Amino acid sequence: MFRHLRFQSSSYSIIRNKPFLPTQKNPYIAFLLSLVVPGLGQGYNAERSKGFTIFISCLLLGGIAAWLSGVNRLTIVLAVVMLWFSSAIDAYKTATSFGQPLDWYYRPSYVIAMLLLVGPLALPLLWRSTYFSRTARWIWTVIVVSVVFLFLATPYLLHLLIQQMPELETTLRNAGVEL
Repeated sequence: MFRHLRFQSSSYSIIRNKPFLPTQKNPYIAFLLSLVVPGLGQGYNAERSKGFTIFISCLLLGGIAAWLSGVNRLTIVLAVVMLWFSSAIDAYKTATSFGQPLDWYYRPSYVIAMLLLVGPLALPLLWRSTYFSRTARWIWTVIVVSVVFLFLATPYLLHLLIQQMPELETTLRNAGVEL
C-alpha cells in the first residue's frame, strides 16, 4: 500500500524518494533579521546552530561588557558590534548564494577577515577550510589565541606598569582615563 514512500535519509522527502530542496530565502529579510537580533538571519537561512552560536556569543559578550568598565567595556562593546554586523553580512551572503556551492565561505580572504573581526569565534571556520594547510591552521590558531591572551592580560599589565611609574598615573588621570 505505501511501498512508494521510502525513508532513505533526512535529505529526502517522504513522497516518491525526491530530494528535499530548501526554498530560496530573501537576502534582504535575512540581513534585516540579523540586524534586529544577531543570529536570527542565520536561523531564517536554516543555519540554526550557527545562528544560536552567534546569538549566545553576543549575549555573553554583552554580559561581560555590562560587568566591565572603562576602556575594557568599550572594547567588548566594539567586539559585539563587529560580530553583530558581520553576522548580518553573513546572513545576506548566505541567502544570495542559494543553489551555489558555499565555497566562498571557506576562502582564505573571508576566513582571515573573520579571524581579524571575531578572533577565536572564527577558528572552526579556519579548521573546516580546505584552503589552509595543517601548518597554516596551527600558525593562525596560535596567533589568534596569543592575541586573545594578550588582550586579556593588557589591563593587568597596565596596572602593574602604573604601580611602577606613579607619574604615568597622573598623566593618565589628567588625560581623563579612568583607572
